[in-house]
Amino acid sequence: MSARLRATARLQFHKDFTLDEAIPLVPYFSDLGISHIYASPLLQSVEGSMHGYDTIDCAHIDPARGGTAGLERLVTALRARDMGLILDIVPNHMGVAADGNIWWDDILAYGRRSRFANFFDINWVPPDPTLHGRVLLPFLGASLADTLAAGELTLRPSDTHGFVVHDGGRHYPICPEHHDEIRHVLRDDPTAFAPETEPGRTRLLALLDRQHYRLCSWRSGNALINWRRFFNVTSLAALRMEDDAVFAAAHAKVFELYERGLIDGIRADHVDGLTQPGAYCRKLHDRLEALRARRPDGLRDAPPIVYVEKILNRDEALPEAWPVTGTTGYEFLEDVSLVLHDPRGEGPVTTLWQSLSPHSFEALEHEARTEMLDDSFQAELGRLVGLCAEISRETACASDFTLPDIEAGLRAICLGFPTYRSYCADVPDARPPEAERALARATDAARDRTPSPRHAVIDWLRCLLDGTLAGLDAGRHHVIAAQFEHLTAPLAAKAGEDTAFYRYGRALSRVDVGGDPSVFSADVAAFHKTNIARRARTPDGMVTTATHDHKRGADTRARLAVLSEPAASWPETARQWFREHASLRTGGPNQADAFCLYQSLIGAWPVNGIRDDVTRAALRERLQAFQTKALREAARRTTWNAPDSLYEAACARFLDLMIDDGPYAHAIEAYVGKIGAAGALNSLSQTLLRLTVPGVPDLYQGTEFWDLSLVDPDNRRPVDFAARREMLARDEMLAEAARHWSDGGVQQRLIATVLAFRRTQPDLFARGTYEPVIVEGPLAEHLIVFLRRSATVTMLVVAPRLTLGLQPGSDLTISDARFHETRLRLPDTDPVWQNLLTSDNDVDLADGALGYFDGALPLAVFTQHA
Repeated sequence: MSARLRATARLQFHKDFTLDEAIPLVPYFSDLGISHIYASPLLQSVEGSMHGYDTIDCAHIDPARGGTAGLERLVTALRARDMGLILDIVPNHMGVAADGNIWWDDILAYGRRSRFANFFDINWVPPDPTLHGRVLLPFLGASLADTLAAGELTLRPSDTHGFVVHDGGRHYPICPEHHDEIRHVLRDDPTAFAPETEPGRTRLLALLDRQHYRLCSWRSGNALINWRRFFNVTSLAALRMEDDAVFAAAHAKVFELYERGLIDGIRADHVDGLTQPGAYCRKLHDRLEALRARRPDGLRDAPPIVYVEKILNRDEALPEAWPVTGTTGYEFLEDVSLVLHDPRGEGPVTTLWQSLSPHSFEALEHEARTEMLDDSFQAELGRLVGLCAEISRETACASDFTLPDIEAGLRAICLGFPTYRSYCADVPDARPPEAERALARATDAARDRTPSPRHAVIDWLRCLLDGTLAGLDAGRHHVIAAQFEHLTAPLAAKAGEDTAFYRYGRALSRVDVGGDPSVFSADVAAFHKTNIARRARTPDGMVTTATHDHKRGADTRARLAVLSEPAASWPETARQWFREHASLRTGGPNQADAFCLYQSLIGAWPVNGIRDDVTRAALRERLQAFQTKALREAARRTTWNAPDSLYEAACARFLDLMIDDGPYAHAIEAYVGKIGAAGALNSLSQTLLRLTVPGVPDLYQGTEFWDLSLVDPDNRRPVDFAARREMLARDEMLAEAARHWSDGGVQQRLIATVLAFRRTQPDLFARGTYEPVIVEGPLAEHLIVFLRRSATVTMLVVAPRLTLGLQPGSDLTISDARFHETRLRLPDTDPVWQNLLTSDNDVDLADGALGYFDGALPLAVFTQHA
């Protein structure tokens, strides 16, 4: 029988952690309560890839990760424990900057005559006539002329391609039509193409000029690129997944794995990168459902699992027409973060931040979008302008619009587009109703920020983009709508998460994947509302607090959320540190960057402090790498393309001083000690909520212990599973584990306890009610309480928030007489409950009184059985 979806555990597979190495961990995950391993991409990727999102061969499981045989062995171990596997797939793009992608290499060899010419989104007739029928390859470190002059390009024979040009790291196939000619020339003169000689370089350049590609410097890519990329990453080429042939070829191996029972479902990466996400989801679901009857005996009863990675902005819901299980759970990460923040901290923290950086998040994002349109997405914007201009010349009311008019209008719409995309290019019945509203909001905002003479252009563009322009051919509308959406989605991602998120440091606990840093907090009622909506729409959708893409680990954010509480005195502490460290910041960092660094130090500081040189060195290495990445992503004083070595060195020196054994590190450690227990309670609270609200809880690898990680690669470090197995084997009660909470065992025990209950009550968690419970009394603002009920079981969950105000003790318990005056407004139920977390069998909650928690851990899962 198929494993019932209960809880997933995400594992990152690569050459240093293969499928076979996961097999000994299966009993551990089973004991922890996990039902499905959620595997990172396994199809063959670029050699040495540690993430797998750069697939080069869709037909094979990567041998470096264990190959098909390794997957078979792992799944055999999983089935023996009634567990399953969900596979992360990458339908949007493939890796093309390294050897091994036979589809891409065939295009380079044969051009438009390649049988794979339509697999990638290539513009074969771009504005630059030298690129007609050719593919731009901006992979060189310098111009083609300079690269040739340096002797870095050589012509070589190839068993696979006949002849290739080698640049030191990549082989570019030569068109087969030229092979006989090359052999003839080389017979007469073996040095004819030698890069060491002027005639050899001239002959090699002439040969390259005749190829189906044009090599150039990476610096030219953004302006000239004539194929769609993943965001602005020139090593990843987008696939035309809307083409049935592409879909079939890209998914053949995945469907084979599903049919054979080696996977139970998939997670589709970056679904908004596809031309028609809704149509893709439907096609994917229908094909998996059709294969279901051909799966092995015992695996046909459960429907296929389909998760999509999608960023949902405020007021945006997953389209109901998409036949998917749910998203990967970024919304819950955002919702639980909001409810853990104290609204009283917003004013003081905002005042402090504005004294360092006066711009709002919205202004910073707008600024970043402008920069991206000017640089990273020049070619994409240019193509869209050209397509719109063609139609304007054929439309009486728009025939006088100039190219600058159209470009200005499109820029204004893109700058204010509120979601990743409009879905106007999708099949009509897969478009969400919010799509039209998003385009309307964007065009209204564009009118507000542009001079009135250009309003007519914006109005015309709106009709063009939404398909309501009179006389517009459906095919041409699709092309333009798709090009528009292939611009808005990467623009939102790169300008928001990859740039503005690193510029806006008001509260780094509120800056993470899927989040809106401009919103500081939310009340408990809002949190309940999101859970009710999830239960109604996607009851089996993932809920997560940590991923391979997060900016800060779940427990890093939980600790930093404490800074929002007035009792943390965070603005006062930061100002004091500014004064004390002013003389140390010679040359950098500026105060805004220092403020972000302070928060990063507080969030990542070891739970037990720095007790030895090894711990200090490890923290230094992690923070230095993080700081460099954060500064370059922000692109203020230094960038990836033009690093400011002096500023980076000054920031590195300052960071060293903060970590060196001395008064500065001691002050940070003392502050972390002041808020540490409250941060741990926040962590336990969000973990308990993740395990009990509607949805399927996802556990990112290793985060059953404290997760004080930062952005990748820090969040992808090796996991000490031996320590975790040993801790779980202790089989302690939660209160006992809380006495030594610094080792993280208390969080692991909480997970194991609740997941064990989920195993016995699948109906309660899959379809049980979700009923908010009102809390009254002096501690009402500190508690999140709700009921869930099935036909046989009632569960009452109590989780804390604003935990510093509860003044937790060294064992995380709360001694507060105010609990006796705080009550739950419960429906008529038996007043006697069992606390699942303590095994207290006779907890009397008569009249909803919470005196039980005085002197106890302030979280509980109370249960009653019918």
